[in-house]
Amino acid sequence: MGDETGRIRLLPTGRSPVDLTGARSYVRDLAFGPGGRYLAAATGEGSVRLYDDKGRLLRVLGQGPAFLKVGFDFSGRLIGLQLRGRLSLWDPGTGRMVLTQALSPYLFSAALSQGGRLLAVGLSVGRVEIWDLALVNKRGEVRLPGGPVYALAFSPDSRYLAVGSADGGVRIVDLFASRESPPSHLYAHKDLVLSLAYSPDSRYLASGGQDREVRLYALREGFLDRVYVGHVGPVYGLEFHPSGRVLVTGGGEGRIFLHPLP
Repeated sequence: MGDETGRIRLLPTGRSPVDLTGARSYVRDLAFGPGGRYLAAATGEGSVRLYDDKGRLLRVLGQGPAFLKVGFDFSGRLIGLQLRGRLSLWDPGTGRMVLTQALSPYLFSAALSQGGRLLAVGLSVGRVEIWDLALVNKRGEVRLPGGPVYALAFSPDSRYLAVGSADGGVRIVDLFASRESPPSHLYAHKDLVLSLAYSPDSRYLASGGQDREVRLYALREGFLDRVYVGHVGPVYGLEFHPSGRVLVTGGGEGRIFLHPLP
């Protein structure tokens, strides 16, 4: 996990936590590489910090605006996405820049599909762009009501994209459907939707909001299953355990909760 001070804490199973320091600004996003060989951190100082599996700093990449998103694509390349819409791809083994591409400057949010083939970019103008990282071109775009897009999440099979907007709604877009098919709309939060996550089996979708609530939707049944409360700050982070039995939530007040699923 990372925080606003630039500290990153690794929590190895059965061992003491390891603190990684050196970043001079907040840590916005973290991602492990394939097989856990690398850990990448997106920082507010305009750099991506790359560590090995022991927590040793390997290299610092990038410059310019803050990085919003890091990850690894289908071929193992390191992805960095900056505010103002700059996409960079590096070889993590050498640090060599493979490609750089200008995206929309109205970037607000981003999500990678499982396997790292597709990149979804949410914009302040209520639009989502879908990029194919194999070809590095724009595959399509979706225009949605609800205002700026603050959160995105792909379903595990990459068919559906959940979109969280400023109006508190969550819309689910079927990326395989025709353009005429409207997205399903979940009336989610009283304020901005800040985080989204699908369960590994696609049974549930979780959303976290500025209203400090976490909502869990049973997608097959088509209803709101429950609402989790307890955070006293906005809910910025959501993650399902790989077993699908626990939902982890992180709030702006610095607390992490574990919620057993039904």
